[in-house]
Amino acid sequence: MKKLRHEIRDAIHGFVEFDNLERELIDSQPMQRLKYIHHLAMSYQIYPGATHSRFEHSLGVMELATRIFDSVFREDKISALIKERIGEYIQEDQIQSWRRIVRLAGLLHDVGHLPFSHATENLLPAGWSHEKLTSEIIKKSEIAKILQEKLRKKAVQDIIDIATDFRKRKKDPLTPWKTLLNEMITGNSFGADRMDYLIRDSHHAGVTYGRFDPVKLIEGLRIVIDTETDEIALGLEYNSIHCAEALLLARYFMYSQVYFHRVRNIYDAHLEEYLKKKLPGGYFPTEWKEILKITDNEILIEMREAALDEKNKLHKYAERLLCRKHFKTVYQMNPLHKKKCPTIFDDLVKYLKKELGEDNVIERKKDPKSESNDFPVFVNENEIERAFHISNVIKNIPSVEFGLIFVPDRVREKGKNMVEGKIKKLISGEVGNGVAGP
Repeated sequence: MKKLRHEIRDAIHGFVEFDNLERELIDSQPMQRLKYIHHLAMSYQIYPGATHSRFEHSLGVMELATRIFDSVFREDKISALIKERIGEYIQEDQIQSWRRIVRLAGLLHDVGHLPFSHATENLLPAGWSHEKLTSEIIKKSEIAKILQEKLRKKAVQDIIDIATDFRKRKKDPLTPWKTLLNEMITGNSFGADRMDYLIRDSHHAGVTYGRFDPVKLIEGLRIVIDTETDEIALGLEYNSIHCAEALLLARYFMYSQVYFHRVRNIYDAHLEEYLKKKLPGGYFPTEWKEILKITDNEILIEMREAALDEKNKLHKYAERLLCRKHFKTVYQMNPLHKKKCPTIFDDLVKYLKKELGEDNVIERKKDPKSESNDFPVFVNENEIERAFHISNVIKNIPSVEFGLIFVPDRVREKGKNMVEGKIKKLISGEVGNGVAGP
């Protein structure tokens, strides 16, 4: 007799259960491919345990999205006012159908990722992203056939709408109902994607920065009427505000300590450099069938061959990645330096490139990202506040930015000395444009 329910033991969430339809999707080629896509690119060169995959993350997002859905649609959390807004969607037959859509959106939200995940996304032509590839694969691969055979006609588009970040849509905005469900997957504050990657990356990297209490946080989520938009939205009960503070602080520390780690960044830079030389025209293909043929494995095999063959035209680029011959840091953005000389980073880059040569200087920079986490907070049935009014912690979490300059190891000491001397002149105002001078 065919089993109706299946389970996988997950390192983060315990047992993740799924039914036969979900098993078909999990067994499909696009999903199985994700087992060979590292979630944190080549971060395992710095954090040896960070070898986890997009596949396990996708299972985790499905699990957390389900928990969020079940929490917010609990009968005792749905007020009369909310029922007036979404009554047509929460009838028993409807709500179970949408629950399935949310689960599948969580499962499939990353099927379009390139090898090495976000580290290589710059190697797509303009107008393309892993989310656009995800949409293509869901619509055109065997996934579409599986879904069309088992679900309603519009299910494929519903899954795409909920799986891909609505904030990046340039046309056809989502309805308030779909926007609510999309927030459960992609939301900045409470999306299952963010919750899972923070906990999972922290666990596998062996650090404590990404920890918070997802059980208490999810228990505190509920649907509210956002006072700014007068639309339904995902909000948080007042008593759970500290859980949200912990989540957002966890994100801040994971970005500043792990995702923007200086050595991790030079590996991303060298990987991009290698692939630009290797790929035709310097870009990955955008045809979904071609993307499904490529994982980290194929690239690493060719990279290993190049690293061992001095005659290979990609030898030096592969060697940097696989033989720990990466460029070394000579400058890391200092807020005090920037305050005294706002252009100091760009000035140092120009100066070093002029003195050491363009090929001997690599820069990695991220400007502060504006991201509001001023979500609605449910105080009581008649009072909805904003998070910034409730929590000074959330209001004052700084934006993460970084700037790093790298040079080959053979000129590392020279580069450091040059940077130190240049900084003194830039801060003192002796140099105008930052290009001339020792």
